[in-house]
Amino acid sequence: MSANLERFKAIIERGFCRGDLTVADEVCAEELIEHEYLSKTGFPGPQILKAQIEDARHNIKDLKLTIEAIAETGDTVWARSKATGCDPRSGKTVTIDVIDICRFADEKLVEHWGVPDRFALLHQIGALPSPPKPT
Repeated sequence: MSANLERFKAIIERGFCRGDLTVADEVCAEELIEHEYLSKTGFPGPQILKAQIEDARHNIKDLKLTIEAIAETGDTVWARSKATGCDPRSGKTVTIDVIDICRFADEKLVEHWGVPDRFALLHQIGALPSPPKPT
């Protein structure tokens, strides 16, 4: 397994699943270009990643991310994961898909695109109407 795949897995397993924020200091460049909608920016890279980990773990209690598919192209890791846990506001169990694209340079994360399925989350907690029944 390549070093970048190992770095990505450390972010998921240590950071998001266990809440170990030190992983951000180890794998993230000081300058991180962040493309995820609503993510904090304007801070050093490790602080951005730490905020993402804290926000995710706050928004989904007992968060567990399971990598279901992963690929590497050059300096970029592409992954599809399943996030499970409990929505703290509704108390409902939730399961959503998450797509991550991470570009690495000089052994550090330098750019990230994250796409959590927020519509699925909103639907599961009852914030969106049920889809229409077929007629």
